[in-house]
Amino acid sequence: MARRTCAFAIAVLAIACGDKQRDVPAAAVAAKPSTAATKRATIHGNVIDRSDGKPVGDVEVVLRGAGGETKATAAANGTFELSVEPGAYRAFVRSPRVMTVGMSERVRLDNVPRRELAGAIDEALLPVLDVERDIPALELTVMPAASLTGTAVDANDNPVADAIVRIRSFDREGLRPVLGSDLAITDAQGNYKLSAPPGSYLIDAAHPSFAGILGNEEVELRPGARTVQNVVLERGCIISGRVVNPDGSPANDGAIERLGANVEGFGPAGRIIGGAFRWTTAFDGSVTLRAWPWRSPPSGSKTFECKDGKRFTDVVLRLPDQRPDLSGVVVDSDDLPVPLAYLDVTPLDPNVVTGQQERGDAAANWHVYDMPAGRYRITGSAPGHGVVDQIVLAPKQDIRLQLGGTGRIVGTATELVTGSVEVTLKRCGSEDQPLVIAHEPRIVPVVAGRFTIERAPACTLTVSMRWRDQALESSVVVEPDRTAYLEVELGAPREKTVTGVVRDTGGQAIEGARVTAVLQEREAETVRTDASGRYTIKTHSGAQLVAGKGEHSGRGLVGRANVANEKIDLVLDDAGY
Repeated sequence: MARRTCAFAIAVLAIACGDKQRDVPAAAVAAKPSTAATKRATIHGNVIDRSDGKPVGDVEVVLRGAGGETKATAAANGTFELSVEPGAYRAFVRSPRVMTVGMSERVRLDNVPRRELAGAIDEALLPVLDVERDIPALELTVMPAASLTGTAVDANDNPVADAIVRIRSFDREGLRPVLGSDLAITDAQGNYKLSAPPGSYLIDAAHPSFAGILGNEEVELRPGARTVQNVVLERGCIISGRVVNPDGSPANDGAIERLGANVEGFGPAGRIIGGAFRWTTAFDGSVTLRAWPWRSPPSGSKTFECKDGKRFTDVVLRLPDQRPDLSGVVVDSDDLPVPLAYLDVTPLDPNVVTGQQERGDAAANWHVYDMPAGRYRITGSAPGHGVVDQIVLAPKQDIRLQLGGTGRIVGTATELVTGSVEVTLKRCGSEDQPLVIAHEPRIVPVVAGRFTIERAPACTLTVSMRWRDQALESSVVVEPDRTAYLEVELGAPREKTVTGVVRDTGGQAIEGARVTAVLQEREAETVRTDASGRYTIKTHSGAQLVAGKGEHSGRGLVGRANVANEKIDLVLDDAGY
């Protein structure tokens, strides 16, 4: 996993210079202890198409916990029932027709396609369902699967077996299939088949004898459709070898950096795994590389003259014996060590334009190297422990970064009485200076219009919530070990009868004015006012009313309160609303 230096703006956004790990510590979804006397919980639910809210039947529903998988087959109408021990579970649906999807996590360093990830479940994308008691109406949403098939061939049109083919969304926070079906290995004839949500993608590929695909292969996948596209693998230039510590031992995982890779100076262009690296390019020219593993200083650089078919093997990049400029430990709100936390180091002085990303080790220690003297903002997070945002002055050792703990969010869904919502934690702080956090996707049951989000990081938190095709973002201030309150407008619109009077700006009633109800960007109903300017229209909560006559218009919004009748007077202005 790795890093590293990136332009200041990129460092603040924490998008383009590091690596997102698919492996999630077991503690992240630890089931609660159970005994023979523990009462099992019954879950009644439905599988729903997230785009139109229609039921999806004849699919396998899976709850994955510490004790393994509990499965059920949804009936033709999408309903299912499961019985499980209380605990935390990852929930998803298996089917060749539809798929459970997740929002892509922050990418710290792009991984080359890896064989072991083909068809592997991505724990980081799977939503967590906390089961403490019976759940009367759980909804699991799915998307239609779009497929991509083709053949991997070499420059002479010969099929390439055992190539790893992958597609990646153009969107940094695009949706991905949680079951890893967007990556596959070609068969003996070079054929591959991928499955992913509809959208725009880039194709790439990896094979020991090839550098990859020349250029960017782009493809558009459509719902339920099968797209065919072959890929041509180029011999290219391959540079491989080892990264070692001053004593010759294998270095930590981390980044291979290239001079001029997307930023001024060195930028991340590959990764170190187990002290080894393999870097490729399909283009000819001079290439300068160095290594920068986690918790280590950067190595010296080496330059290679790449051309098609060139191979540089047994390259050794040695790390210097150097003291860190910043170092310390990450602890939780109870002063206990928190291992493997991700940190971002952002310069605050104008003479420093690059930041770094670092990761704590298994003992919660962290080190940052090659940072000029000055002021830095260090931010970090760890699921279930909260976030930290601290200003430090370099050089400095023994810095204690204390995570701020978590709190609870109790909320109300104004139009959803019973069901569930999909929750994703987006960020802490403001949009212009965000503190990026792990998404921690969850499925949160709604009972009697109320829901609870446990273990939310204590901060000004932006939460993304989705119910079927409705999605919104809300901001809420969460304090440690306290309860915050949130109201969201999610759920099926209620039927309402709206009455009112349409007037001009002088208060005169207008006869014959047109009043239209617009719901979800569709015109639902239109009526005309009578001689007294009065109208009556049947619509739904959340609808927009648009009134007009001639060049004059006015608007109003139907409220979401749980009432059957509502009165809304509309005023037509001279400017045309």
